Amino acid sequence: MVAVFFNFRVPQKENALLKERAKNMEREMQFQKTFASEIDGIKSMIDSLDIPGQNVSFINNLIGSKLADVQTTIPREDSTYRYNMYLGVIETLVDLQKAKKELHGLADAKSKIEEYKVALESTRNELEQTKRDRDILRLSQK
Repeated sequence: MVAVFFNFRVPQKENALLKERAKNMEREMQFQKTFASEIDGIKSMIDSLDIPGQNVSFINNLIGSKLADVQTTIPREDSTYRYNMYLGVIETLVDLQKAKKELHGLADAKSKIEEYKVALESTRNELEQTKRDRDILRLSQK
């Protein structure tokens, strides 16, 4: 009777354990699919920051909101390396967003630098003309 009980109960427990693992894997795969889809959407929004004429501040706020939403969906009971991996992806996208924002600021600075170069060249030309006029005036007074 002991052998029958052992042969019957162990496979049931093993089967239940395997079913639970299969469910966990399915949940993980579904989460990964959803996570990847959300991340692709966020990447598209970050890429749209480069398009001229966009409302950059609105898109940045929207990206921040989406990133926060995605971060809250990361399962806490997940194993440490996966949780850290998902957080790493989120942090990388936040860093990319900050870099794009900084780049836009530098693009404005670039146009100002060009304006200043033109003004500097004009001022130098005026200075040269003034020096010539001064030299001519000095020579004419002698």
